[in-house]
Amino acid sequence: MKPTKLPSRIIGQASGFTLVELMVALALGMLLAIAMSFVYVASKRSFSRQQQLSSLQQSVRTAFEYLSSDTRMVGHVGCYTGNPLTSPTFNTTGLSATDIATNFAFGVEGYDYKNSTVGAYTLTSNAPTDETDPANWETNVSSSSINVVPVSSIAGVGNGLTPGSDVLVIRTVSGRPVRLAANANVGTGQSTLSIESGAGGSANCSDGSTAKVSGFCANSYGLVASCKQARVFRVTSSALSTPPAASTLTLAASMGSDPLYTTDASEVFPMQTIAYYVKRSSSGTTTSLYRRIFDGDHSDGLEQELIEGVESLQLRYGVDTSTTSDGVVDQYVSAKGPLGNATDSVTDWSRVVAVRMGLLVRSTNSVESDLGSMASSGIVNGVSVTYPTSGSKYDRRVFTTTMAVRNKIAYF
Repeated sequence: MKPTKLPSRIIGQASGFTLVELMVALALGMLLAIAMSFVYVASKRSFSRQQQLSSLQQSVRTAFEYLSSDTRMVGHVGCYTGNPLTSPTFNTTGLSATDIATNFAFGVEGYDYKNSTVGAYTLTSNAPTDETDPANWETNVSSSSINVVPVSSIAGVGNGLTPGSDVLVIRTVSGRPVRLAANANVGTGQSTLSIESGAGGSANCSDGSTAKVSGFCANSYGLVASCKQARVFRVTSSALSTPPAASTLTLAASMGSDPLYTTDASEVFPMQTIAYYVKRSSSGTTTSLYRRIFDGDHSDGLEQELIEGVESLQLRYGVDTSTTSDGVVDQYVSAKGPLGNATDSVTDWSRVVAVRMGLLVRSTNSVESDLGSMASSGIVNGVSVTYPTSGSKYDRRVFTTTMAVRNKIAYF
């Protein structure tokens, strides 16, 4: 039997693509792939930037949490808070008023960087070299305060601070108070305090093995206060007893002729000084916000690197200039204004009732070089900061917050 011959129309329907059709399909596929690639790259870049900006926001929130929580506590000295921190009712005998760690008569002090151009500074690098010369910071005009910034004490021996950035110093109580277990200074010249045992946690001192006595170690700073008087002291030794027996603090200086401190009206607190500053980060690739806590237990203070990427800390202080203090901010000024202008300087740190903080923060990772134009400068709490023009590009943002010193405004 002869095979059946298919009609020509069926043969035409069964034929494949022509070469021209294949080339057109391939070209369209390539165009679609290229378009999808561009969309993917753009989306990835946008997502990466959003992550960086989100990271910046989180960093500054964390930074302000540290700054704000400590600033709120400026000058808190227990029930005595709100009274003048001057003798005879506030006593600091035995503690140096020229030491950044122990000038407890001032709850807050600050230092402005000495910009060559008033109200302006240029960042020359993404990771500038720290400066060690105190002469690069303004000398405070307020009497009795520590007028020259102690760079080596704040940044650590042999270290410096980021040029163009200010320094904030805060002094206040730390931790929870404990009660006296026995009246103090029953006679005169007493040099021991009997306090509750077991309060304030069970942490160890800096040697890692000695238990703290209600927050105290040898060389710790402390405060005993009633609503009528207060004394700041240094501990030479502490003896921890098992409750309900009382623990004992031995003081470096006797209580002299201080009035009686009674168990029903007095509290005992650990005291500390905290310095906030900016210097080269531990990674060496940028700068960071640091704080150093002077608690007496750590001989040179305990340094903590808080937030990487902070390039500048700029400070303004809200001062109460009323003849009769009312705890209300009358003007915001620098620690020391341009050219020593007294109308833009803190002349009495005890009159500071608020602190306005400005932070310049940059992303940890650089952005794409072809991203296009980006901001070349920013205003950081009144200071115009010009960003570096060489090196990698970074996202930068400026943040500002104002914190009331509640221990200065609550008692007027």
